[in-house]
Amino acid sequence: MNELETEKKKQVIGLYGEMQLAMILHEKGWQVHRAYIDEGIDFTITKYWCPKCERFSNQHLRYEKYDGKKAKCVTNLCEHCSHTELNVVSRYLQVKTSEGIETNDKNIKEFSFHPKIRYDMGNNVFYVWIAVFENDEINNKTCHFYIFNTKDVSKFDNTSIDTYQITDNQKTSLKINSRGQILNKGKIYNYACFNNEFYNNFEVLEKFIQ
Repeated sequence: MNELETEKKKQVIGLYGEMQLAMILHEKGWQVHRAYIDEGIDFTITKYWCPKCERFSNQHLRYEKYDGKKAKCVTNLCEHCSHTELNVVSRYLQVKTSEGIETNDKNIKEFSFHPKIRYDMGNNVFYVWIAVFENDEINNKTCHFYIFNTKDVSKFDNTSIDTYQITDNQKTSLKINSRGQILNKGKIYNYACFNNEFYNNFEVLEKFIQ
């Protein structure tokens, strides 16, 4: 495979991962918005929040008589209490998709983990790393999602060392099995946090309410 073909495959894998992520977020009730010009934030996602009920809500549907017929009216009111105006909660996602390299074990692949956000950008900004585990034998792709708030960066990357550069292209090689579990033990960093805290952790997107 030449350089052009390799770059094209990376773009296809990246788009595949982002589309899979967008569909899951939609199923979980988020509206997914993508920037026309990508300069750091790939997705902005939004949900409605009721400040009185202190929970996420859909918009209340009210039915009224109009021209002799029953008509549906979409309001900006909470579906639970029916009278509180909803707020819009936003989250901002930087997304990176990686494709695994085969190892001697067909159930384990090696991925390059490249945290593109390496500093705390606040409660509403998240980094989503997607590992696409492809099984060539059955022509099947499985996406594994690892979701980090930018406050979690210090758990897997040390920004305090003198030689550290925020804009560099440092990568960590991680071995992942077909179930999405990180197998690296690590002498400095405990990579078990990927499995215990960040794997498919979509709930964290609803955790911080300001």
